[in-house]
Amino acid sequence: MRIFGYDIKKRPRAGEGTPQKTLCTARPAVVSYYEPSGVPFYDFARSEILDALRMISSRLSNIRWSAEVPFMAAQKLTAFLSEDYLELIRRLFYDGYLVVGIHPAPHLVSIKNRAMRRTAEGMFQIPLQAGEVLLPSLTFRATGHSDEWYLRDKLHFLNTINNSDLNLIENYGAMGVLSPETDNSVAGAFFDEKEVEEMHERYRRTYGLKLGRWQVMITPRPTRWNAIELPIGALQLSQKRLYTLQAIYTALGIPKELSTYFENAKYENRNAAELDFYSSTIKSYGVLFTKLLKDLWRETARDNPGLPRRLEFWFDFEGVPAMAEKKQQIEASAREMYLFWQQVRDTDPENADTARLRIKDIIENL
Repeated sequence: MRIFGYDIKKRPRAGEGTPQKTLCTARPAVVSYYEPSGVPFYDFARSEILDALRMISSRLSNIRWSAEVPFMAAQKLTAFLSEDYLELIRRLFYDGYLVVGIHPAPHLVSIKNRAMRRTAEGMFQIPLQAGEVLLPSLTFRATGHSDEWYLRDKLHFLNTINNSDLNLIENYGAMGVLSPETDNSVAGAFFDEKEVEEMHERYRRTYGLKLGRWQVMITPRPTRWNAIELPIGALQLSQKRLYTLQAIYTALGIPKELSTYFENAKYENRNAAELDFYSSTIKSYGVLFTKLLKDLWRETARDNPGLPRRLEFWFDFEGVPAMAEKKQQIEASAREMYLFWQQVRDTDPENADTARLRIKDIIENL
């Protein structure tokens, strides 16, 4: 099986070969790296991505799965999905794919760590063992890269903005200067290094003035104080941060009206945004996970001859007012169309066959 230049090779089933372990690379720490000056560069974007993925997983928890026949094995598959939505979409975002495995006895379902590797011919392979299925994201299937790969420039830009803001807060400059009033040759008219350090320590203990903007500058000789103000407002860090966050949310299919970063969102706008979020992004994840359920069921039925090889799964949303209202509107419109085509079938013999097809489509869609 090949997906955009990647070879998906399934390993032999139990007894037909020797399985091999594939290690998963560790995630970087919160501090991505240190600048040459020793200043840490923090990965602020990681928490932003986690919040965005939680927004998606929390909506996915409102999905109610159904199977064509309520087998116990099918219920275990849907229960697995409901418990691990956040981990599933996290792997799809960062890796572009996920691997899920079935253990026949007892019937256990779990996420597997299967890393891509490059062959001598320059091809990429994702090795699968018996009972495992691969689910690529839509982006990975179309381009061969993960969503995180395409957002790296925006995530780095967001980190740069937040680190710049942090450095401005911590190292804005001194709030004042203390120095001798005169500078002459009289003994004691200027501070030596020991006295400067003692005065610094006294201010730290008494006033808590330590670093950056709130540090008192103490000089050994008279020093003229000239305030130098950095036009922080001209940097437009807040505007750039919001622009970058909006670009990231758009790439993930999250309407900005649902985020606390963007204010002045009226209830009507939020309700419409919630409906759009479910109808597009959440529904697309539901379709993707439906495919995963069907593939897992085929692996389950392979080791259980008494089960059918194919089983249909579908989903619906419960406890979502916006979706319930939309569903009522669709059902009301469908009833009107059903009555119309029913009347055509009964009163217009020439179009009776067309009416029967339309009625059949309406019933199947509902």
